[in-house]
Amino acid sequence: SDDSADVTFPDPPVPEPNDFQFDVFGRSATDVYACGDRGAMFHFDGTEWTTVDMGTGRGITTIWGLPGDGTLYAVGHGGNIWRNTGGSWGGMTSGISQDLFGLGQFEGKIHAVGDKGAILRLNGSSWGGVPSQMWILDENGGPTDTLSTNEDLASIVAVNEFFLGGAFNDPDFDDERIGRYGTKGMVLASADPADFPTPDPPDPAWTDLPDWILRPISGEQTSPYEWVYAMTSDPADYDRNLMGTSEGWLFRMTEDLGKKVWAKFYPSVTSDPDRGIRDIWLDVAGNIYMVTDAGTVVYQTFDYNFTEATGERVTLYDGPVSLHGIWGTGPDNLFIVGNMDETLLMASHDQGTHDFSLTEVKLEFPASKAADVV
Repeated sequence: SDDSADVTFPDPPVPEPNDFQFDVFGRSATDVYACGDRGAMFHFDGTEWTTVDMGTGRGITTIWGLPGDGTLYAVGHGGNIWRNTGGSWGGMTSGISQDLFGLGQFEGKIHAVGDKGAILRLNGSSWGGVPSQMWILDENGGPTDTLSTNEDLASIVAVNEFFLGGAFNDPDFDDERIGRYGTKGMVLASADPADFPTPDPPDPAWTDLPDWILRPISGEQTSPYEWVYAMTSDPADYDRNLMGTSEGWLFRMTEDLGKKVWAKFYPSVTSDPDRGIRDIWLDVAGNIYMVTDAGTVVYQTFDYNFTEATGERVTLYDGPVSLHGIWGTGPDNLFIVGNMDETLLMASHDQGTHDFSLTEVKLEFPASKAADVV
């Protein structure tokens, strides 16, 4: 007989959160923080790692602070933001519930950015939103499309002094949008009214000028999505402003006819177009260290030029899982985090021989707790 109607199926188990780390950042060799899933935050004092209770069970995605300033900030899922002064973390009110992924200084102001075009600006001790209207411009500087940050951006994940980076929803994508599919990498710049002279004769398109200019990053996207995942920032030296994408392209900022533009390094850092650059760290000399979704640590000298056959690019490490963050006090003292269960890597690189030594550090993640919003 058919007894299937009497069978009771149990609810599927709730998947356990991962014990992965998303970012690492420090002030010195004796003051380093790493963050990740479950609200995990760890501190290194030069000798040992200790766990910091951040009061949340949600992921913490990014840690950042201004050079020469003792204050640190961290952001995470659910709109969480924290500030660290004097070695102690305290929650701040963001006013939003979107996940936050990026932190940094943009045009002299600290910004936090995240899901669905979330952009917050710090004014004093308060976070506030910003205007949302965007334009995409044609070759003559005229608008080809009028967009909104909170409707047309998939997410913003990186902050640079001159640009914000992430992805927007590709209007030409006609397949099912799942996760990142159907997105195009972009950078976002503040609109300068001086770039929009009053047309003669008057044109209605120019009566409501935008707050932002959206620039797609390339015309050669090879996968069904592309994101700007990583940026370094230096307001004084264009050469130290770098950008990395999910397809493995590395760009350096340059100036052309008074405009800041991104020049691409060839070839791609990774062979898989879906497993590109997650984070970038520069040493004092301008040599570049990158970690990738392919699990690699890639070193590139400051003078690398593929077309002119100068400098070098070397893969120092090829691991089994995605790597998300890298920071160091020098080539001999690097910290690397990623999708390694309860594990952080401490590394040393000899730039002459390219010897690369690694030490695995085990970190005890906090037990699961109810997700909350600070």
